[in-house]
Amino acid sequence: MDYMDIDRLKNIFSDMLRNQYTLRSMELGIDGKLMAVGYKPYWTSRQDSKIETLELNFLSSKGVMVPIILRNVVSYELYPKEGRKNKKYRVNMIELLILSPYMLARNSKDVYDKIKLEIIYED
Repeated sequence: MDYMDIDRLKNIFSDMLRNQYTLRSMELGIDGKLMAVGYKPYWTSRQDSKIETLELNFLSSKGVMVPIILRNVVSYELYPKEGRKNKKYRVNMIELLILSPYMLARNSKDVYDKIKLEIIYED
């Protein structure tokens, strides 16, 4: 992931925050509106190849603020991958790849954890 990919991901989360979309993740047990997003490093430079810390704060349907802190986000995938002609392109799911130090210690083949965030539109 290069600095332009990092900026693109930040823009997607900013758009979700501005429009108050609901996010759902079955792996993390999250179902709520995105209320705040935090990044480390906050300003992206050309040397950056990952997001060291990504903090997402959700407001659940019960009114409870749920913080999620993800470390070492090294890549992501957006689904669907192709936009349709003459229609507005919307992302339905984001899959974040996170470098897991626990998998490195076990000498596992797959050293990445995958977290899927489903975006639910209100319209």
